[in-house]
Amino acid sequence: MHILWQIFGFLFAIFFLVLIHEYGHLIVARWFKVKVLRFSIGFGKPFYIWHSKKDKTEYALAPFLLGGYVKLLDSREDPVKLQDLHLAFDHKPILQRALIICAGPCANIIFALLAFWLMFVIGIKTPKPIIGKVITHSIAAEAKVKPKEEIIRVDNKRVFSWQDVLVAMLARVGDSGKMTLQTQINPIMPVNTYSLELANWQFDSYQPDPLTDLGIEPYHPIALPIIGGIAKKSPAAAAGLRIDDKIVAINEKRISNWDDVNHFIQGHPNETLQMKILRQNHLLEIKVNAAWRYGSGWKKIGFIGIRSQKIAWPEDMLLYQKYSPYKAIAPAYREAWSLVSLNGIVLKKLVLRKISLRVLGGPISIFQASSQALEQGAVVFFGFLAMISLTLALINILPLPGLDGGYLLLFLTEAIRRKPLAPNTQQLILRLGLILLMLILVQATINDLMRIF
Repeated sequence: MHILWQIFGFLFAIFFLVLIHEYGHLIVARWFKVKVLRFSIGFGKPFYIWHSKKDKTEYALAPFLLGGYVKLLDSREDPVKLQDLHLAFDHKPILQRALIICAGPCANIIFALLAFWLMFVIGIKTPKPIIGKVITHSIAAEAKVKPKEEIIRVDNKRVFSWQDVLVAMLARVGDSGKMTLQTQINPIMPVNTYSLELANWQFDSYQPDPLTDLGIEPYHPIALPIIGGIAKKSPAAAAGLRIDDKIVAINEKRISNWDDVNHFIQGHPNETLQMKILRQNHLLEIKVNAAWRYGSGWKKIGFIGIRSQKIAWPEDMLLYQKYSPYKAIAPAYREAWSLVSLNGIVLKKLVLRKISLRVLGGPISIFQASSQALEQGAVVFFGFLAMISLTLALINILPLPGLDGGYLLLFLTEAIRRKPLAPNTQQLILRLGLILLMLILVQATINDLMRIF
């Protein structure tokens, strides 16, 4: 059931975002009286087709969901009757064609802004950028960075969330010199300043994590090893575990918090676990036959069907953002701009080879992220959809053949030359672009597989 929920989250996210993108192209094409032949979600041979009686448009669902397309009437691709030439895409002015192409990314951007706006109207709590742990022998440890302090500035840039911290830090990836962190225990305490040496900051692994690579782990409250819930028909239920049982040890290994419980059980799939339980001041020993399921990276992890008690975050360690509909406009814009900046920084670093292509994520990464967001609730999942929608828009406006930005580049060339490129030349450019996009997708998928294995 867990894997089915993950698959649903992934398919819904992809279907919904592709639908928004392609609908943007569709509606503007109709505004300019361009005949739409097919509206497809997905590539490949359609497994479902529906024809509109009103405008004769063919609506299709195809199996390869990582994209879609709107096929417009175009005399360069198919013969067009003389009386229908005014409905052909290639017979429209350059400005109208450009607006039709821009409509897809614009639809994704508009949705992202609306989603962020709604998120802030509903209200969202996010952890403040408080350092939980400093990893020994790391860059942060050498700079004497201390735990339990909140990061308030990175290189004199004010930050309020971990996302702000990541954007500011990624701007320095591949640079030499030092990065300055300013921290504070609370607003009335003095500000501490640390200088982190960047020479040894490596960012080329298949699982890049700027914070961990620097030696910083975000704070999260520690849950006691007390069972807060048991799944029906699970190994824990079959063994006789109960809610409020305190786990003292597993296989003679002392347990002090719920992280210890998770790490031990997940690391022992399909094994018999000897658990020492404290129940109403009585010490019991219970054998539990752990089962397994797919975890992060589709690796087999052990599980017995228990969860911890609800963790109460201290209010002073959370950033709570809830605004009126009018006042939510500004933070929604800032959130969107922050993500645009993050994507822009990563792209720039990739081009300058300061970041390895190993950081690229493919469909498996999207699958994992969508399922994790869905498990955290509707508001978080909505924010995830907004983030992916914005990223989809930014990717599509890149001036690469086969993407919307590539078509805009062809229109610009046509405007400068005062005539379009020869059809054969355009087809060659398109094919080369599609090959490049396929190579990027293959590289991203290889990265995903390397993360798993």
